[in-house]
Amino acid sequence: MSRRLIIIYTWISLLMILLVSCASTYERVNPQWTEEMFFKNAQEAMDENRYKTALYYYEVFLVRYPENHQRVIAAEYERAFINYKMGNYKEATRGYEAIILKYDESPYAMLYHPRFRHLCEIGMLNIEKQKAVGNHLFWRIKEKEWAEEHGESLTDSGEEPLT
Repeated sequence: MSRRLIIIYTWISLLMILLVSCASTYERVNPQWTEEMFFKNAQEAMDENRYKTALYYYEVFLVRYPENHQRVIAAEYERAFINYKMGNYKEATRGYEAIILKYDESPYAMLYHPRFRHLCEIGMLNIEKQKAVGNHLFWRIKEKEWAEEHGESLTDSGEEPLT
């Protein structure tokens, strides 16, 4: 390999490392941020589909303000919802279940707004629907493969054969 190619590959590698490392860093959270600023900035990140950044802001909020039970339950819900949006259904389910458990067992449950429990229940139903749709599509593909292997075709009533 020529020296020129080695230099080019080195520069490309350094550039890629720099781009990857910049993509994974988070904006430093100002120590002066109020509770409202965490939620505002997290919502802005959500609106821009920067889910990891939004998760980060809620995580930092939960560490800084654990005594604000009303906001904590909201931040925990948002974390679970972000995981749902990112397709992390197991993590979202754990988050939703933990929140519902808090409503059932926490001495602070009377401080929690009832909408978060309801939203968690909706989130759990949506995850179950996602699983059902995924399972249906999986088995439909398997049926089609079987039919093709046996020289048959699948048809639903009123539809053309799948080919």
